[in-house]
Amino acid sequence: MKLEYITARGDTLPLTGNPNFKLTNVDGLTAASVELSSSTVASMDGDVVNNKRTTPRGIILDLAIEGADVEAKKRYILRYIKPKQKARLRWTQDDREIEIEGIVETIEMPRYTNAVVMQVSMYCSQPYWEDINYIVQEISEILNLHYFTDNEADMLYFPAEGIPFGEYDTNRTKVFENDGDVSVGMEIRIIALGNVGNPIIYNADGQFFGVNTTMQAGDEIVISTVKGKKTVTLNGERILDKIKAGSTWLQLEVGENEFTIDSDDGTEGNMYFTVSYKQRYV
Repeated sequence: MKLEYITARGDTLPLTGNPNFKLTNVDGLTAASVELSSSTVASMDGDVVNNKRTTPRGIILDLAIEGADVEAKKRYILRYIKPKQKARLRWTQDDREIEIEGIVETIEMPRYTNAVVMQVSMYCSQPYWEDINYIVQEISEILNLHYFTDNEADMLYFPAEGIPFGEYDTNRTKVFENDGDVSVGMEIRIIALGNVGNPIIYNADGQFFGVNTTMQAGDEIVISTVKGKKTVTLNGERILDKIKAGSTWLQLEVGENEFTIDSDDGTEGNMYFTVSYKQRYV
């Protein structure tokens, strides 16, 4: 396992394998707590849960100073870890690389002793670990078949009908897999190859998100359904007033998710969608 502290400026402090100190304990690394609110109904046993949310996460790092020159090593740590500053923890283990963002809440640092354990507390308002890189998938009527082979014999094979670089895919429905522990928002990009009237995307439950506008070739609509960052733009300009009535800020649920692209005027072949998201983990 490797754990790193990354400042808002991008400077990295290795928390594991660092010769200046030893990470002796971490609290909150895999903790998750859910807060429920409920109401009672007359003459009914129990109650009815009407709201649930995952509460913010607290992470506490214990850093035991190693060797001599304790004061210099404290100052070395404080070059990176500062109170009130935003930072990220990056956790690498078993080919999974994930991050969580937080604010340094407290730094406890004993003085006048060589047996020093510095304790750092971080407050993470978004309580889940996230993939470092986005997963990007595409829904399009054009399938890209262009590839290079590592077999030399394949390069000498030219069928009489030629080698296609792409083909049409009449199935505008694709399945997206969320292998994380919780549902997540997405960034949906709609790119027009020609005129498109009122693009829309559906999930398997019939929920949809649509935009009432006519796109021309080269136009791009970006829909963010990430909680706290929800927005819709056309070529960079906000168009919240163009959201189709009844639209839902679609989420990528845990497991398989099926999405279909469409348009009101039957021009869905003139566009393609890309869906980008980061999986989240406890």
